[in-house]
Amino acid sequence: MMEKSELPTTGADTPEKQVYTRDIAARIVENFENVLEEQDITLTSPEDDERDPDNAARLYGSTYYDLLDATESIVIQTLEQAGISRDKYITDQFSGNF
Repeated sequence: MMEKSELPTTGADTPEKQVYTRDIAARIVENFENVLEEQDITLTSPEDDERDPDNAARLYGSTYYDLLDATESIVIQTLEQAGISRDKYITDQFSGNF
């Protein structure tokens, strides 16, 4: 489980921090990918024919990015439902610290 201190933020020196929803979504998808690894399951992707033979990713290409986008949407909806102000989070981009 992700600890509060692990949430990717910006402005660490200021009391007002912003959370990167893309980073949170990527962490959730990474956990899902770990389960696929444990179960020795690889999901197919329309881009499989372009995949490097050494690439052992369980999620690849549009399959990965579609899941990432859907997960980020859920994160954003959850923040909105919780009444978190839109200026507290950044969407559609990685922090660079993930």
